[in-house]
Amino acid sequence: MFKRKILEKIELFLDTNDILLFYGARQVGKTSLMKIIQQDYIKNKDTYFFDLENPDYLKLLNQNPNIFIEFLKSYYAWKEEEQIVIFIDEVQYLDNPTNFLKYIYDNFPNIKMIISGSSTLEIRGKLADSLVGRIIKFDILPLSFEEFLIFKQKNNLASLIGKVGKFEIIDNEIKFFYEEFCKFGAYPKVVLANDMTVKKEYLKQIYSTYIEKDIRDIGKIRQVEKFNNLLKVLANQSGNIVNFSEISNTLGITIKTLNEWLFLLENTFVIKIIKPFSTNLRGEITKMPKIFFIDNGLRNFIENDFENITGNSFENSFFNYIHNAYKAEKINFYRTADKKEIDFILDKIPYELKLSYNGKKLIALDYFQNKYDKVGNVICLKKSTNPNYNVFFPWEV
Repeated sequence: MFKRKILEKIELFLDTNDILLFYGARQVGKTSLMKIIQQDYIKNKDTYFFDLENPDYLKLLNQNPNIFIEFLKSYYAWKEEEQIVIFIDEVQYLDNPTNFLKYIYDNFPNIKMIISGSSTLEIRGKLADSLVGRIIKFDILPLSFEEFLIFKQKNNLASLIGKVGKFEIIDNEIKFFYEEFCKFGAYPKVVLANDMTVKKEYLKQIYSTYIEKDIRDIGKIRQVEKFNNLLKVLANQSGNIVNFSEISNTLGITIKTLNEWLFLLENTFVIKIIKPFSTNLRGEITKMPKIFFIDNGLRNFIENDFENITGNSFENSFFNYIHNAYKAEKINFYRTADKKEIDFILDKIPYELKLSYNGKKLIALDYFQNKYDKVGNVICLKKSTNPNYNVFFPWEV
């Protein structure tokens, strides 16, 4: 199994008594991450793994926590003075995970718990504030582009991510893989598949099991066709400024319902809502956000277009590139009242995306540069130079 970059951060907390919570979409690699930790990172301690999709384990952990403790003692011959690590996969299935986790944490200090969950809505609903101070949360995302290359066993190329290239032949090779990253996204199982048809089938399975079943069930969606149409609208308009009134009218739903569905999709790791950059100066007045898909492959599946890299698809892929690698503390976009727009403001630095850049001046980028004294950046797949801006391929950022 391939190791994720986030393990470097997780490792810092493995010897603490904190409960570690990994949360993220299904198929994003949470279980694999837990297995890697169990096999490679835990030394001199026994470890036990409980997958709550197994009804027997779910029944066991839903009982009085003391019954679980007795199970550990009788079945695994555990003694309370021995340090052990318990892995619980899909913790949101427990009827009352707060009581279970708090009881174990407070009464059995030699038990370290590492848990996972697939929905922040369910987790928030079931994990009470009483666990604050006891739990450390890690957001597990689809692969970063660097991890994507490592999963492709292209470690030599992965080592160049974030560096400005000097050799066209290397950039062309990285570009080949970036285009795949853009078209099929970065779910680990999809990345590891070599056949395009298999990739599409895996994305179909993720969509049907996670969005069509799990998320609808969590949100108790009754207007299924309109919910599906919302996903199509969002996929088609990813990277565009979202007009809530226009979408609600198009779908025939209320603004309240639209907001509830967007909240559901964001908290089940399907989309991310990005707010405009603002210093409250006159002219920067838009309140409408942009919406991106957490995985571009899922977006392209909904769009039913894996052949073309469109402007929207490219912009969404760059969002994935930045977001999945935690490359920016804050991601915004920029738009003024007179519609000067810049695709991304990353930690207050402007980035404009162009599939192919011809070297021309960009009015909005010039405006932002002059106003905030920040050098503008152009991100593209085919580039020309301009002395006024930094011009990069995505993987050079």
